[in-house]
Amino acid sequence: MGVAVRRTGKRIGSAASWDGVTRLAILAVCFGLGALGGFLFSALGGESDELLDYLQGYFQAAGQDGGLEPSLPSTVWDLARWPLAAFLLGLVPLGAVGVPLLMGGRGFLLAFAAATFARLFHLPGVAAALAAFGMTLLIAVPVLFVVAADAFRQSLSRLPGAASAPIHWTERARALAPCAGLLVLATALQQTVMPALFSAVCARLLNL
Repeated sequence: MGVAVRRTGKRIGSAASWDGVTRLAILAVCFGLGALGGFLFSALGGESDELLDYLQGYFQAAGQDGGLEPSLPSTVWDLARWPLAAFLLGLVPLGAVGVPLLMGGRGFLLAFAAATFARLFHLPGVAAALAAFGMTLLIAVPVLFVVAADAFRQSLSRLPGAASAPIHWTERARALAPCAGLLVLATALQQTVMPALFSAVCARLLNL
């Protein structure tokens, strides 16, 4: 029993000593595996008339003059909820498992949505997916990786037997401040530029 406890302690200490590249690589693999699962799950899904009708109605509404303008609270929530979840997981040791799972889930949902658009509408569906999720891919996902990497490090440092102590709040706030600025920029673009772009793509899709 004592030998098993010592071995477990050594494994925890080894995980807590991973460098930044190793931690980021683990998160990237989890995100990639989740994305692969999303693509496969979408590809294995059968044709759904209900889903096709729903998306056609959605694209039709978005392609009309004015399109679908998301509310500010919904945009902020859509862009910030995943980094916020990663940040909160970094406050507890459970985040050592939760943060990688979170990255896998994010990759799965993004890939599943994009692959479903492409499967049902082919090349125009790819354009619609880029218009719908482009801001997320360009800004929100990189921000999520930065926040998740920091949270993963914090969680590992909170494990029993970890050699390093959690980083002070002041240092974390200074390191993550640019992420908040990027999310503000993404929110502004999502409220102004992206609705018009998505509306144009949807109108084009319906005319094919």
